[in-house]
Amino acid sequence: MGPEGMPKNAMVASGFQARISRSATRLALARKVRTRVMAPDGLRASLRELAAAADSSVATLKHYFNHREGVLTAVMESQHIDAAPHLAMASTPVPGDVRASLLAYLKRLEEAWFKHGVGVIQASSLAGGLSTRGLGPTYVNHVLEPLLGTVETLLRRHVELKDLGALNERFAALQFLSPVVLSLLHQDSLSGKACRPLDLKAFFVEHVDMFLRAYPARDVRRSRS
Repeated sequence: MGPEGMPKNAMVASGFQARISRSATRLALARKVRTRVMAPDGLRASLRELAAAADSSVATLKHYFNHREGVLTAVMESQHIDAAPHLAMASTPVPGDVRASLLAYLKRLEEAWFKHGVGVIQASSLAGGLSTRGLGPTYVNHVLEPLLGTVETLLRRHVELKDLGALNERFAALQFLSPVVLSLLHQDSLSGKACRPLDLKAFFVEHVDMFLRAYPARDVRRSRS
């Protein structure tokens, strides 16, 4: 028996439910704050401003996140949670046609970047990770690595399907995705399309073909779209 006559198993269950409730509340608050954090001046928002965005109080945010950096960390974690189904979908290959598979991946990424907020999430989270040392690993673990992981998984599946030869999936994913993310940041987040426009579709096609020269596909149907 525990304190006040409560059975120990009931105490364990009660503690477990309390942790679930706390995690759910943290996630709900992080989602409410997210739009404010991703605004152009979001990283400079005070704890009071973040509390207002969450329809909450500074005391409540301190209770659940301890400090302002804790709020920003939770926001990035919430982005990872909400993006998980979409990330899993992005890793679906086109069996037998690596080129078509990679081009389809880039088309989905470009659409998500410009139309579904992925660009804002990546840019604001990167800025947070660069400006605050403690947020760097959070950006890597919850925003950057999940995106890299989609390419690793996609390449791994093509290797398993015998469409590609053996390769270091991590190295190859970095080589494939780095120029793409840089081009998207250049054109969108940094407004490069206004001063140094780039034909992203043409760049993606050229990039995929260069990538497949380094990692040749095995007797696949060569999609020319």
